[in-house]
Amino acid sequence: MHLDGRFTVTAPQADVYAFLTDPAKVSRYMPDVTDVAIDDADHFTVTARVGVAHIKGTMVVKLEIRDRQPPVGTTVVGKGTGLASVVDMTTSFILEPAPGAEGRGLHPSTTVHWRADITISGKLAAFGPQGLLDRIARKNVDAFVDGIRAGLLAHSRA
Repeated sequence: MHLDGRFTVTAPQADVYAFLTDPAKVSRYMPDVTDVAIDDADHFTVTARVGVAHIKGTMVVKLEIRDRQPPVGTTVVGKGTGLASVVDMTTSFILEPAPGAEGRGLHPSTTVHWRADITISGKLAAFGPQGLLDRIARKNVDAFVDGIRAGLLAHSRA
């Protein structure tokens, strides 16, 4: 399945890039994460609660930050296993200064364009109509985007 979107945050582009490429910071805002293990600056593992109707449990997702292009963008590739299922995902972020803030004395803002490609196989994929999985994936992506916004706001106030 393919998901994409964009959002704007009140933070300089370099700060947004630093936040999105820091496993310790960004993992705090991933939905339903119960544990994080950071191997190095580019590799980390999250354990998350997952549930689709009566199928509930945990999934372990190994993530790698790739293709760093500071402060313009990056790609995060992940593979999750659990619940007799496998989830493969690739998420890309492209950052650009939001227009209009500089000339009016406003705080710098950044527009984040994101794209996620997700493949689910196994028990989770066999459950129910594809539309249900799409809605659940969209809900989790929206929760993650809201978390990124909250995290960047908290980070910019610190």
